[in-house]
Amino acid sequence: MIIGNGLLAKKFSDYGMDNELLIFASGVSNSSETSLKAFDREKNLLLDALNNQSGKKLIYFSTCSMYDRYFDINAYTNHKLNMESMIQKLSESYTIIRLPQVLGVNNQYQLMGFLYRAIKENKNFNLFNIERNVIDIEDVKLITSYMIKHDLFQNRIINIAHPKNIKVLDLVGLLEKILEVKSNYTVIDKIGSLDICIDEIKFIIDELDLFKGNYIEERILKYCEKTN
Repeated sequence: MIIGNGLLAKKFSDYGMDNELLIFASGVSNSSETSLKAFDREKNLLLDALNNQSGKKLIYFSTCSMYDRYFDINAYTNHKLNMESMIQKLSESYTIIRLPQVLGVNNQYQLMGFLYRAIKENKNFNLFNIERNVIDIEDVKLITSYMIKHDLFQNRIINIAHPKNIKVLDLVGLLEKILEVKSNYTVIDKIGSLDICIDEIKFIIDELDLFKGNYIEERILKYCEKTN
């Protein structure tokens, strides 16, 4: 069973008829969200799902933003931590998957969507000199499906992310190269770090032979072509 109709829900739609799974992919997707109404909407939907879990294993998608030391924890991150806590208290069978920046079509509420529009439309924007972690939604699906197939990480919180971060300045450089334009931005230096541990899924990455070659550039190019 799938709850949601966004990017993640559509990617996992083939699990829609699986009576042993409950994939919750209907949460707040905008990391800048501050609306209590939006947070309450997800909370109530998740509570309803937990009350009707009926022996199904819950897969919940959360965020890696709690590992971000460049910025203070915001309302979105606190909300996701509250949702994780609720699942841990109320669900007998779950896996919580924390994700970084996910590349996919129409991800307008994510960093890559913002940068793509700003550069393509020649807008002036502020650019924080920080690192981010970027992963293709296809690889999120591959790793998650492996976990489901092999019944891994029961009642655990697991990070799914790329093994290496990338500087946002380098992301802009890749977009400039792909779009063949020069962007117009002001760099703002920030002190901090983004440390996402993926040691527990390294064997899955190795077995599936993921993240080879010019991964980030190839994936950005793929989704830029689909957006155009």
